[in-house]
Amino acid sequence: MQQNQYIQEIQAQSPHFVCKEVGADTLLVPLRDNVADFNQYLTLNELGSFIYRLVAAGNNFDQIHASLLETYDVSTDQAAQDLSFFIEQLHQYTVGHA
Repeated sequence: MQQNQYIQEIQAQSPHFVCKEVGADTLLVPLRDNVADFNQYLTLNELGSFIYRLVAAGNNFDQIHASLLETYDVSTDQAAQDLSFFIEQLHQYTVGHA
């Protein structure tokens, strides 16, 4: 599954990012020479933050999908589609800002 490859690549980049909670949102901020680059941050809502933390903790697609189903009122298919889309977007961001 391509999503697990994307997740592994995101996990490999996670040390180069810091999460900063701002109100209900979380900012995913790339680090440049160990300094946060607030000009290039990504804003994550509650769900995006939930998924990112699971990714950064080492979970794979199936584990994250199961956590979504346990935590949120969503169908199996919708959760899989939304998770796939989010992982693709997160992968583009993290690899692009690494």
